[in-house]
Amino acid sequence: MRAFLAIPFSPDEHEKLESLQESLATMPALDDFRWMRPKNIHITLRFLGDIEDAQADAAAEALRRAGEGVSAFDISVDRFGVFPHLKRPGVLWAGPSELPEPLAKLESRVSRHLAEAGFPPGEGQFRPHLTIARRRSRDRPPAGLEGELEIAEQRWLTPPLVCRAREAVLFRSELNPSGAIHTVLEKVTFH
Repeated sequence: MRAFLAIPFSPDEHEKLESLQESLATMPALDDFRWMRPKNIHITLRFLGDIEDAQADAAAEALRRAGEGVSAFDISVDRFGVFPHLKRPGVLWAGPSELPEPLAKLESRVSRHLAEAGFPPGEGQFRPHLTIARRRSRDRPPAGLEGELEIAEQRWLTPPLVCRAREAVLFRSELNPSGAIHTVLEKVTFH
């Protein structure tokens, strides 16, 4: 099964994200992007890839251990960006310009407990983000994208969109032509 660990958001936050997507959709440089389902938008703590049932059980236990004693915290979403870079944008994301300390600690704990359970280390540095849209084509970059993202930050992320991290979840992800279907395998609620 394809699986990942993430921080999901509440229905109220899904509504705010959908409104943000509707606003962004008015920008010409974003015409070629396909918008994510708001209920699927999350912050990935670790993508696990294709794993077996026993590995899912180990990841669930690692998540439970990492989440012990964690309190709910806020994440201030105040910037937009693209992956891999502006010359070949494939993903439009929103996220914090500074890594919140509680999120950094949680990700570190998740990484430590996953390592203890036999999972390989994550790839690269942890860069928390919410994937807002994916680009349909990858040929030439959209004209004016960088400028429009700067305008969008001023317009729709000032003041920042604040999302509350209330829980961490182990999801199974099934890819479909109409979008991914995420199923909760394990959930840890923060206090």
